Parts: sequence; C-alpha cells; structure tokens
Amino acid sequence: MTWVKICGITNREDALAAIDAGANAIGFVFYPNSSRHVTAEAAQAIASQLPPAIEKIGVFVNQTVDEVQGIAKTVGLTAVQLHGSEDKQFSVSLFKALSNGISRPTVFRSCPAQIFDKPDDESVGWDPVAVGVIEPDEAYKGKRVHKIHVAHNGDLFLETHGFRPGVISGVLLDSSTATRPGGTGHTFDWERVQPWASIINSISKLIVAGGLHPGNVQNAIHLLHPWGVDVSTGVESEPRKKDHRKIRAFVEAVRAMDEAH
Repeated sequence: MTWVKICGITNREDALAAIDAGANAIGFVFYPNSSRHVTAEAAQAIASQLPPAIEKIGVFVNQTVDEVQGIAKTVGLTAVQLHGSEDKQFSVSLFKALSNGISRPTVFRSCPAQIFDKPDDESVGWDPVAVGVIEPDEAYKGKRVHKIHVAHNGDLFLETHGFRPGVISGVLLDSSTATRPGGTGHTFDWERVQPWASIINSISKLIVAGGLHPGNVQNAIHLLHPWGVDVSTGVESEPRKKDHRKIRAFVEAVRAMDEAH
C-alpha cells in the first residue's frame, strides 16, 4: 500500500480530515520562512489529539541538531524530513541524537528532482553514500546498491556492491529550488527522472512530492512507482487551510492505484 502524507498541517480540523480520509501521516512545517510554519507548541497541541498510529513528520530546513531534537521530543514526532543543505555528518549527528529511546529513528531527506533532469551525457552529481542513504559494506549479503554510470550512447548501466542501510530512511523527490525548499506547488518532469527514481527505489524508500493533486497523483505513481507520496499545496483551499474534499479525493486516487496493482 502506498504511503500517503498530507503536509503543511496547521490546525486540528485538517489533521483529522487527513486521518479520516485514510492518510498514513501528517506533516508539520517548522521552517520559519514557510507560510505553513507552525510552532512546536501549536503542533504538540494538534498531535496530542490524534490517534497514536498516525505518523507525525516534522519538516526542517537548516536548523540545528538540538533544535530538531527538541521539537521532535516536544511534539512527539515519529520522523523528521530534512529540506535544506544538511550534509551527511549532520544527518549522522541527528540520527544519534534521535536514537535516545528509539531503536532506529526515521530521517527522510529531500532531493530536488531537477538535479536528475539533465542530458544523458552529464553527471547528476548525486551519490547515495555521500547523502547517507546507504553505507558500503562488502560483507553485507542482503540488498545491493547500484552505482550509476552513463555510457557514451546515453544508456544507464549499473555496478553492484554490497551495502547496508545508512541513516537516511527515504529520499523525497520534489520540485524544490534554492529559494523555495519545498511547497512550490509545481511538478517536475516525471518521465525524465524515471530512470533515477528506479535506482532510488532499489536502495531506499522513494517518496514523490511537488505539485501533486487528486488529478495527477495516479500518473506520478504509474511512472515512478514510489513507496510514498507527499502532498500539501494540491489539497489546499488556501495556504494554511486544507480542502477536505481534495484530501479525500487524493487519498482515494492513491488507493485506487493500489487496488489496480
């Protein structure tokens, strides 16, 4: 079943509408410059009234480990989502900080899809090891990582090496930019990114975001086969206020694809 997250929640009514529609997770944005920003106290007041089974994801942009950890504890977050320029060392430090009392904390990392939207003969400069998605481990006999190369004719081919999971639990592909770290409301070119999405799918949990809405989410799932989808703008009546009918239509569209496959 495709994981569904309704992000940019700012009030109890929208959170309950997402849960009632069948979403798996809700997202709180703690980035101060976002129009959907909420304080830890406001998010905690909402989260405390929700069923324990619903996942509560916090979205952060270039905030400190201490700040993220403090908000996660106050709100009772089940996962954090990084949307800034946080490097692998930050992710490792955060993972360790969140591990206090949690066997394996969930840290998602956003990745602008535009870095993959390049001509076949150009390197995208994306390294799953450097990001923290996987760690090399030649002794590991389970899953395998794919190292990507582009031949002169433009074809992708793979080298396989043993690996173990890194500190990043999933990669969120979205249409973020240097000035808009998420929440743009625009889609990216799903067809051009498709080969890279397949690679991410093979080594991690792929989450697709950016411009999704009830009318196009099925096509995104058809092309990219993600583990999960993440929507905010596409189910709003205005910033900070969700359209409950759109939320239900979005989840129903995703579930229809689940049933079809």
